[in-house]
Amino acid sequence: MLEKLKKWWEGDGGGAKKLKPIHYFIVVLGIGLAIMILTDFMRVEKDQPLGFGSLGNDSTGPPAGELASPAMGPAPVPDVIAEYENIYETQLREILSTVVGVGAVEVMVNLDSTPELIVEKNTNTRSSTNQETDKDKATRNQNDQSRDEEVVIVQGGKQDQPVIVKTMKPRVRGVLVVAKGADNIQVKAWITEAVQKVLDVPVYKISILPKKG
Repeated sequence: MLEKLKKWWEGDGGGAKKLKPIHYFIVVLGIGLAIMILTDFMRVEKDQPLGFGSLGNDSTGPPAGELASPAMGPAPVPDVIAEYENIYETQLREILSTVVGVGAVEVMVNLDSTPELIVEKNTNTRSSTNQETDKDKATRNQNDQSRDEEVVIVQGGKQDQPVIVKTMKPRVRGVLVVAKGADNIQVKAWITEAVQKVLDVPVYKISILPKKG
């Protein structure tokens, strides 16, 4: 291409060719385009192309801190029922092991619910009486009553909390006791009575079995 431009500049017939203004414009335009292309090429060589550099210099990816930290979900909620069952089992095991005639003992408690919280409530009762007259001019009174309850809330710490009046223990679904010496009628009766009194559970929900060995 350069040879063609050179011949065109010097003239095909060997003689000097007279250049017109348009020719100078084309030459200047070509030189400008060549400089622009060369400048862009040098800039690309100097800078790394986006997306193909090292991981630390990749501006299209997430920050290094986000890559290193895994996604964490919410903290697991503790099993309240399992905690209460464990407490009851431990307490019963310790007290039953001190009973006369009872050797090694294992206890399993199955709860039916979590503790029940009784909260303080403001109660507002409204009543109204309406007198109605029918077409026979007989009158009758109609009483309407409505009752609204609102939980009492107090400010404490970071959030408001209800006023707790009483905490009801979880209801017991069943109790199993496996103990050495439970094959003795008197010992079995003592174990049954102890479980019944401690957990306030009826006899039909208590099972006492002798432990082998």
